[in-house]
Amino acid sequence: PFKSEVRNDNAARNVAIFSQLLNLFQSYYHYTVVTHRNREFLRLHLFNSFLRLLHDGGINEYEDPDHPFPKGHVQVMTIHQAKGLEFPVAAVGSLSAQLSSPKQIDRDLGPYYHRAPFEPESRITLFDRMRLHYVAFSRAQKMLVLTAHETPKDHFAPIWQGLPQWPYVQKELLAAQRFALRERMPVKKAYSFSGDLKIYETCPRQYQFFREYDFTPSRSAVIFFGLLVHQTIEEIHRIALDGKLHTLDEACVRELFERTFRFLCLSDVRPIGGTAKEAAFQQVMNYFRQNRDEMRRIVQTEVDVSLEKDGYILTGKVDLLLGGDGKLELLDFKTSPRPKDSPDLIAAYERQLCTYAHILEQRHGKRVDRLLLYWTSEPRKEDALMVLPYEPSRVEEAGRHFDAVVGRIQARQFEVKAPPEPGICKECDLRLLCAADGTLSRPGARHDSEGTPSQALPSTRKA
Repeated sequence: PFKSEVRNDNAARNVAIFSQLLNLFQSYYHYTVVTHRNREFLRLHLFNSFLRLLHDGGINEYEDPDHPFPKGHVQVMTIHQAKGLEFPVAAVGSLSAQLSSPKQIDRDLGPYYHRAPFEPESRITLFDRMRLHYVAFSRAQKMLVLTAHETPKDHFAPIWQGLPQWPYVQKELLAAQRFALRERMPVKKAYSFSGDLKIYETCPRQYQFFREYDFTPSRSAVIFFGLLVHQTIEEIHRIALDGKLHTLDEACVRELFERTFRFLCLSDVRPIGGTAKEAAFQQVMNYFRQNRDEMRRIVQTEVDVSLEKDGYILTGKVDLLLGGDGKLELLDFKTSPRPKDSPDLIAAYERQLCTYAHILEQRHGKRVDRLLLYWTSEPRKEDALMVLPYEPSRVEEAGRHFDAVVGRIQARQFEVKAPPEPGICKECDLRLLCAADGTLSRPGARHDSEGTPSQALPSTRKA
């Protein structure tokens, strides 16, 4: 069913919304796995509580923020949602509905008002109804259609009785109407290095499902691990920038780590298990012990960079700027193991850092001397630190590469021409779909339940 459902874009996006709801359900009710012990409680909470509340409260289908009024579709919305918009033809229903205005809040707050009542309480509902339907009727540019499945309320009689009723209308006049399409000025979309380009280059199908459709990956523990390490290190850097590096020891770092962990648990990212949590802390401590002296050279941390291109905006974030002896170094953290025999991956990171350096030089007048990658999963600093040369001549080449990748994304070219590395497919939620349509020869193996990091889906949380 999943394979046939995702062939349609709208259906796929609605399934993606359902995946987000399931993730929310798991986080709220603290379910991580289904077992014979909890399945009855899980079923009770899911169907009798969670889904029932969603059904009673209602939930909207997907709406593309970049194309809110797609061609070939009729827009159905409430009067409040239509406020500020105009359409060549507007059809207004609910003329027989009983409307009421909440008056109790005015009664409760009335003694505290510093002005006389704006409207008599007995006429508030009438005035609200007039304001509401004024908004509704004024949305039409050329034609207003009033509909009712029952006799409209009496206050509509002067309008309703004086209008021609279908089918006794001037059909020739209606047929002669012409509606010109209004050109919309497209807003430039922002694409980030890690959150967009890197995922697309890793696997276009992963980008389609996890970025375009916004499915929630079941292996979000990998994302949690990376965020936990990265944000804890960022807190350490900020303390160093404040001149309080001498106050940090293992106990203080542990406190920062635990606070960051609790904060991330409040987000919609699934937490990691105890073993992976301890592994994350060891990565932080290894980095802190081996680079404490280097932290005195910190110039700035988490520097936002952006570059406006012809059809899009390229965004990113520099993890760390280091200075000293009149030189400037740009450092980016990776929480996965240092890749071996992956020249394409290293080339991609080099293009990213070269462009960061170029933006810093052009916008802030800061000349970068060295580009550094730090793989926090490596226990020894000599293995974790990778030095890349900054060659300004490569910036133009990198720009052309980014333009080509974004062009394919905007053209929605999501077909997989060649499968990614086996390790990526092994950890991917879509491996069974790829196996079913022949993209892969066989499904991959299972993922480690602890959520330890791997070369799977890159984090979509970091710019």
